[in-house]
Amino acid sequence: MQDISLQNFKDDICNIKEYINHINLVNKIEISNRDSNIEPLKEFCQHIHRFSQDKRIFEYKAIVISLYGILETYINYWVQEHIELLPRLISNYNKLPEKIKKNHFDLSIRLISFISENRFSKYEHLQKEDILIKLSSCLKKTSPYTLNSEAFAPFSGNLKHQKIMDAFKCLDIDLSGSLKTNPAFKDFLVKKYGHNIDNRGKELFSIIDDLVTRRNDISHGIHVDNILNVTEFYDYLEFLEYYGKAIFETIREKEIEYESRHLFEKIDNIKGIFKQGSILCFEVENNDIKVGDYIIVEANNRFIKKPILNIEINKKSFKNKDISVKTDVGVDLGNGITKNQVFYIKKYNQKI
Repeated sequence: MQDISLQNFKDDICNIKEYINHINLVNKIEISNRDSNIEPLKEFCQHIHRFSQDKRIFEYKAIVISLYGILETYINYWVQEHIELLPRLISNYNKLPEKIKKNHFDLSIRLISFISENRFSKYEHLQKEDILIKLSSCLKKTSPYTLNSEAFAPFSGNLKHQKIMDAFKCLDIDLSGSLKTNPAFKDFLVKKYGHNIDNRGKELFSIIDDLVTRRNDISHGIHVDNILNVTEFYDYLEFLEYYGKAIFETIREKEIEYESRHLFEKIDNIKGIFKQGSILCFEVENNDIKVGDYIIVEANNRFIKKPILNIEINKKSFKNKDISVKTDVGVDLGNGITKNQVFYIKKYNQKI
C-alpha cells in the first residue's frame, strides 16, 4: 500500500470540509449584508434569499454524493492495490492463502460473466480473454503470476459497512476485528460512544450505513425530507477519515505480515535489547544489512516495520555491512522494542 493514496483520501475529505466552510461563509455574508445599500451585495443577498431552499437541497445532495464517492473510490482502489501487490510479496502462487486462491477463481468467473452481460460500465475496459489468461497462469502455477484485481473489488454501489466487511473477507482479512483494535480508531470510537464499544455492534458504524442510504435515496430520485444542515456533516467527515485510515492501516499491516513470512526471516538468536528499547542486538550470518532497511516487529499478532537507523558491530558504526559468518550486531530502531516481541530481518539480497 502506498502512503500517497492515504494522503489523497485525506485531501479529498479536506476538500469537502473546505466546501462546507465556503457554504457557511456565503451564508454569513448574506445574513450580515441583508440591509446593505451596496447594489452588488444587495443583489447577492436577494439571490441567496430566493434560492435558499433549493440551495440547501443542492448542497446536501452534493456533499452526500461526494462523501459516498470517496468511500467507494478508495475501498475499490485499496482492494485492487492489495491484490496487485500480492505476487510481489508471495512469489509462489501455491503459497497464497487458500481463501484468496479459491475466491480468485470464483470471483474471476463472476467477473467474466459481468463482462459478457455488459451489466456494469466500470468493466467496459476489461476483456474476457485477459481475465482468462491471468486465471490460467495461476492455475498452471506459472511464475510470475498475475491476479485479477478487479474481480475482488466490490461491484455493488451499495457499500454499507457489512458489505465492506464481506469484501475484505475475500482477501482473508478480518476487518471487523481489526477496526476495533486499531489504536487511533479505537480511541476515536471510545471518545464518541464510550468505553463499551464491544457491546454496540452495528451501531458503531451506523454513520457509514446512513451515508449509503442517503446516497441511494438521492440516486433513485426519492424525495428527501430529512436534509442535514451542512454543519452536521462534520461528524460524517470525521468518522469517514478515521474509518478509512483504519482500513488502510489494516491492509498495510497484512502486507507487512506477508513480508515477514515470505521475504523476511525470523531472528532467532536475540542477544538483548538496550538503551531503553531502542537497540536490538542479535546474531546474524549470510546477510547484508543497510541503514534504511527495515526490521519487522510482531507483537500481539500485529506487525509494524521499523527502519534501521544505525548498525553497530564491535562498537563501530556502519552504514551497511555484508556479513558472511556468525556476527553479533546491534541495530538502532529508535524506540518501542521489548523482549516479548518477535523480530524479522529481510533475507539475503532480498529486494523489497
